[in-house]
Amino acid sequence: MRALLGFEELNIKKNIKYDLPAGIAVFFVAVPLCLGIAHASGVPLIAGLISGVIGGVIVGIFSNSHLSVTGPAAGLTAIVLSGVTGLGSFDTFLLATVLAGIFQIILGILKTGALANYIPSSVIKGMLSAIGLILIIKQFPHMIGYDIEEMGVEEFALNPNDLNENYHETHSAERNTFTVFMHAISNLNKSVLLIGLLSLVVMVVWDKLFQKKFKSLPGALLVVIVGVSTSLMLTTLGLTAPLDSEHFVNIPKLNNLNEFITLTRTPNWSALFTPAVYTTAITIALVASIETLLSVEAVDKLDEQKRHTNTNQELIAQGIGNTLAGLFGGLPLTAVIVRGSVNVSAGAKTKLSAITHGILIVVSVMFLSTWLNHIPLASLAAVLIYTGYKLLSPDLFISLYRKGWIQFLPFVITVGAIVLTDLLMGVGIGLIVSMIFIVREDYKGTTLKVVDLGLRKRLVLGENITFLHRKKVMDLLDSFPENCIVEIDGSRSYFVDREIQELIIEFKENAHFKNIEVILGGLNFMDNQSKEDIQESMRQSYERLFINNKKWVDDKTQNDPQYFERLAKGQTPQYLFIGCSDSRVPANEITGTDPGEMFVHRNIANMVVNTDVNMLSVVQYSVEVLNVKHIIVCGHYGCGGVKAAVEHKSNGLIDKWLRNIKDVYRLHKEELDAIKDPEQRHRKLVELNVKEQVMNLMKTSFIQNNIQQYGFPQVHGWVYDIHNGKLVDLNVDVKKEFPEYGDIYEIDL
Repeated sequence: MRALLGFEELNIKKNIKYDLPAGIAVFFVAVPLCLGIAHASGVPLIAGLISGVIGGVIVGIFSNSHLSVTGPAAGLTAIVLSGVTGLGSFDTFLLATVLAGIFQIILGILKTGALANYIPSSVIKGMLSAIGLILIIKQFPHMIGYDIEEMGVEEFALNPNDLNENYHETHSAERNTFTVFMHAISNLNKSVLLIGLLSLVVMVVWDKLFQKKFKSLPGALLVVIVGVSTSLMLTTLGLTAPLDSEHFVNIPKLNNLNEFITLTRTPNWSALFTPAVYTTAITIALVASIETLLSVEAVDKLDEQKRHTNTNQELIAQGIGNTLAGLFGGLPLTAVIVRGSVNVSAGAKTKLSAITHGILIVVSVMFLSTWLNHIPLASLAAVLIYTGYKLLSPDLFISLYRKGWIQFLPFVITVGAIVLTDLLMGVGIGLIVSMIFIVREDYKGTTLKVVDLGLRKRLVLGENITFLHRKKVMDLLDSFPENCIVEIDGSRSYFVDREIQELIIEFKENAHFKNIEVILGGLNFMDNQSKEDIQESMRQSYERLFINNKKWVDDKTQNDPQYFERLAKGQTPQYLFIGCSDSRVPANEITGTDPGEMFVHRNIANMVVNTDVNMLSVVQYSVEVLNVKHIIVCGHYGCGGVKAAVEHKSNGLIDKWLRNIKDVYRLHKEELDAIKDPEQRHRKLVELNVKEQVMNLMKTSFIQNNIQQYGFPQVHGWVYDIHNGKLVDLNVDVKKEFPEYGDIYEIDL
């Protein structure tokens, strides 16, 4: 049980110096947020604090997340408002919250939490940046003394419950975040502004200069001390009139346990069979689960240790929390990015910080409300603004911009959409934009490839053909002309979506209308594809080789009747081509040479290995007997052998051969590891491998002997780019690139 709840990883003795200060920091910002969200939801303030306690302690205990913090969320305020109104009372709404918690537990058991893994990283990063921007915009008015909006409200558009009804300024002009921000500048309070600026300066200086040295003292606590001291000093010295209560934390005073029980509400069990209760419960469960999964993914991104939360266990923990919140009169709760961000920023290491913050809320409500009500909201706003600044990293914008529009545009749109709407709506818009790019890139990708062999067209399917490929499959099948042979090769496919299967079946059934012969391979889902059909297809493909040979002979003799007669007299090749066995690199075709002009040796990854008698025999024969003038080592980008050599996977017998490529990597490890882009690193390794094989050729005695006696052969290093068909001459200068060659390998003959 201890391992299941994650207690094994707490290591309290080691982490208490990090988690206790972080818990205090989260506690200070969580209390006004709990109160503000409760007010915005139109329920008793104590309900927000109850959820803060349950979210911290209970969910903290059962959660697998190391750094996320749970509590009442601004994203649920609209649901609470409409739910209480629609169900007729807060008590009935509490029953819906209990049921929502049970539904969440079921969702966790059904392992639906895995859906969080499908959220694109650009959307998660956009969400974090948006939260940072929202914190800065929303908390700025509080920092300068315009506290008309409740703490914790995140939505762009405001409703009356989002505003402090006791605030002395008019409410009618405040329609959204921007109006509050603009009016704050013209309604700033100089005393509060002083407190806020001092708090912000202290927070920044402490974090930059002292936090690492004094890890046990949270910056948020220091900010609170400075804020309270400054407020008391201004009042005591008569420098300003006492600030109104709306500028301070306002925890309800509870004199005893009976008073707490009187203020709390319990579920209305008589409404258990009311259909509307279940509709509301399902709504709460779905929205709370989505927001939790988003928040957990986002906070995991901030974790320096890069730990991952078990999202299914998190849903169960959230379900337990919401069930208890409903039973004891609290608001629905979720994992909250703002609290989690403060937790990370304060240096938390484990979930002990979240549990600590929940315990502190209990203590504060029962014993410390009088003292805590002296804390200026401006000081807490400064903490949140600095947290927002750290989330809104300019470097992240630059980094994603350099990665291209496919990363940058969904990121920017997610940021803007969240700021101008709310978290769920903004993430939804970001997901739609990301999906458009994903489908677009998938359509342009090489998962589906058509090989044009004249009369015969081959459609090669990739490893995983999903619904997203449906449009491209349709377009490719429709593009095949009349009177041709279409070969659909699924031999590489591990998964083919049912929608794609139906398209292929429909194409085969209707192919006769265009006089198309369809040959299928590796597609076991075809009900009418018998073993006899496959054997017949194999026989036809085999016989086609002889048919093609006859056509080739006829074409050659028609153009040149003496062609084979001259060819039979012997060969005088000028070139030895050492290339890869890859079927996409045909030596004669890519160089435009005819039979007899080029001597060819091929192996995996175009290697020159000093123990390979076969290859060395070919080289010696071509040099000493055929007198070739040029030896070409030709690699190619996208080489499967080179890729396999660096994948740390066992490939059987070929591993011994691939070890030679690993040696090339070892020789150039520093240079290769400095290249962050995997594709560019692969291309560089292909080039370095070619150069090393050129060097290996130059080590051989018979090549050195021939060069000294006759001045040839010249040894060249090429790379063939399969993406555009062009050859690249690496212009290998052995003596320049391998300065040790002459001293070590050159033989005096």
